[in-house]
Amino acid sequence: MQVDESELRTRASLLMRIRDVGDAESWRIFATIYAPLVYRYACRHGLQDADAADLSQDVMEKVARAIRSFDYQPAKGRFRDWLLTITRRQVAQFHECRARRPEQLFGSVELEQLGEGTDRPDADWNEDFHALVLQAALDRARPYFEPMTWCAFESVWLENRSAAETADALSLHIELVYYAKSRVLKRLREEVQEIVEDFSCLDAFGAP
Repeated sequence: MQVDESELRTRASLLMRIRDVGDAESWRIFATIYAPLVYRYACRHGLQDADAADLSQDVMEKVARAIRSFDYQPAKGRFRDWLLTITRRQVAQFHECRARRPEQLFGSVELEQLGEGTDRPDADWNEDFHALVLQAALDRARPYFEPMTWCAFESVWLENRSAAETADALSLHIELVYYAKSRVLKRLREEVQEIVEDFSCLDAFGAP
């Protein structure tokens, strides 16, 4: 099933909630998604684990300082694209500093490439984002369901088994398998709406 993004326009609720520095749960969810996103980007662009972790922490601190006055307007751009621009600049600055040292690892050509196209989309960044959002939504949705319901959902949606195969393996009527899938997907959509600012990720998840 194709998701109608105009019908599912988000409320940007997580981004609004993290403006409250005392909202620890919202910040935990935010960090669960966005800190690994920044870390993975940094590692792909030449940083070692420790440096990537430090850079990720620096970016999260910049967000924490900026978010109270951040004018979020989904029609003008997505939050994760704004964050990508910040992350690219931080990575470029890191390599510029390294290039000034005698043991420099990057030459001028590589540094120019890192600085180019700071507003371009990044396929790996978006794929990582989709995966992290999906995992966060799954973790938040799972406690709402009985183990058998969740097993049926995992089988047909995450493991791509047929409804008939799942019903046979779990000794369920096939109608209950379809019902389990429908219920969990509905909850997942609700969780996604709470934690992310656009619904293109639902198509990336392959929601039927």
